[in-house]
Amino acid sequence: MMGAPRNNCFRSGAQIMSFEVARGVSAALAEPLNRQEDVPLAHAVGRILAATIKAPGALPPFDQAAMDGYAFRLSGKKGVPLVLPISGRTCAGDKPDVLAPGTAHRVMTGAALPGGADTVAMQEHATRRGDIVQFGLDVEAGTHIRRVGEDVKQGTTILRPGRVIGWAEVALLSALGIATVSVARPLRIVVLATGSELRDAGESLSPGAIYDSNGPMLGALLASPNAHVTSLSVRDDLAAIAQALESTAGAADVVIATAGMSIGEEDHVRNAVLRAGGGLDIVNVAMKPGKPLALGTLAGAYFIGLPGNPQAAAFGALAFARPMMKALLGQVPANRITAEIEFKHARKPDRTELLPVRLNVEQGRLTAYRCGSEGSHRLMPMVFADAVAIVPGASTPVEVGTPLEVLPFDQCRFGERQNSI
Repeated sequence: MMGAPRNNCFRSGAQIMSFEVARGVSAALAEPLNRQEDVPLAHAVGRILAATIKAPGALPPFDQAAMDGYAFRLSGKKGVPLVLPISGRTCAGDKPDVLAPGTAHRVMTGAALPGGADTVAMQEHATRRGDIVQFGLDVEAGTHIRRVGEDVKQGTTILRPGRVIGWAEVALLSALGIATVSVARPLRIVVLATGSELRDAGESLSPGAIYDSNGPMLGALLASPNAHVTSLSVRDDLAAIAQALESTAGAADVVIATAGMSIGEEDHVRNAVLRAGGGLDIVNVAMKPGKPLALGTLAGAYFIGLPGNPQAAAFGALAFARPMMKALLGQVPANRITAEIEFKHARKPDRTELLPVRLNVEQGRLTAYRCGSEGSHRLMPMVFADAVAIVPGASTPVEVGTPLEVLPFDQCRFGERQNSI
């Protein structure tokens, strides 16, 4: 169920909200959608598990030989060389056999252990002459056997909702014979780039026009196997923007608008949200870049309003859109990642700053280096960066070695691994 917005309207120049408070409000606003679908395991890589999975069987499913060699019963026979006749042979895939008393049984790796055997001796540690095999004094009971259920016991919980299915999960589920899994349905996200000056790549530019980068950028940043992103553009017109918001909200889970978020004469998005029946919880955040950032709801969808400058749009999406998407998909919040910065920075006392940085691992420490010059309109700093450093407001400068929270561009590279089931 969608969280109800706290405010159904806003005032021009509404009180600015701190960055951390805004993060808390956005986290509280987004609630799991709890929509799922069954997909073949072969198509589930990258998807988010929506239901608990319990092992339908055990792994290994039966006692197995862990080596090519000979299975026999060692109990009561230690202390003297063993010379035993060979009574049978079992390969991987053969039906389980029964060990004849007082004999050895030839087995291959992965073969079912013959009933009554308690030891497997490697073939390298045995001497065979015809149908007779001899073992030395160093053979130990119970060796080279994979016991039933030693990896996974039948009925135990192996995976819980919220886990991203990767190659390791595919291996586990395949080994258990699971061919279909329930996963969260992908989010439907619409990015609405506003601006009369915007043109699509490939079009000719008239004087004063520019190519739209925010729509393609956010589509690439947010798209995944769990989120389908559609990008649209609309001119700077209140009625046109309201109509676009209203028409997209019914078919989307999240609507993201870029530009037009401030209170200038051509900034219409806030009023358009209200005209389309939406409400805003946040309208200004004490952050740079990205102060005119808005969050709320819109006709059954969640609304995120991002500034128009590329860095402000991208960093706002990293700080707010991605966490909200995780919450909507039923995932737990990611652990915060910190890095030691390798630069000095004169902080702003009244706002949080988001700086493009390059992460590196040096002597076991995650470090961050500043990328590019000031200016939220600049694109090249983001090309050289792979994360954003969050610099809280303060009157004292940040010194080299200060640990700061960072938001990696690539969540898989520096993100947390879900170790628990």
